Amino acid sequence: MAAIVLLPSLVFAHHALQAEFEINKPSRHWTGTLKAVHFINPHSRFEIDVDEGGKTTTWTFETAAPNGLRRAGLSKNGFFEVGKTYTVIGYPARDGSPIAFVEQITLPDGRTIRIWFGDPNGSN
Repeated sequence: MAAIVLLPSLVFAHHALQAEFEINKPSRHWTGTLKAVHFINPHSRFEIDVDEGGKTTTWTFETAAPNGLRRAGLSKNGFFEVGKTYTVIGYPARDGSPIAFVEQITLPDGRTIRIWFGDPNGSN
């Protein structure tokens, strides 16, 4: 019974992006070399090495679940190539850690894919 009562608050907490990411501020851009891809639930992640003033920082970009990425036209194979350059537009973590939530990604071939909640071509 307790789980049934708490379930709505857990679902809301999970999707409260503004609690973890700076989505009320202007988006940021990052460009770097893809290091790893993790097609996992509840949110896929990819890691990109970004040159920040001569220092390389590995940023972790959180995005839709694998199903949402497939709906946006992405798949694990053929779109994400380790060692290639990607550009991400998104929102950094509130705590200053090198983690961000993705709004849009530009692939090495120049194609841009928007992955955003509420976008009919995006994740949810």
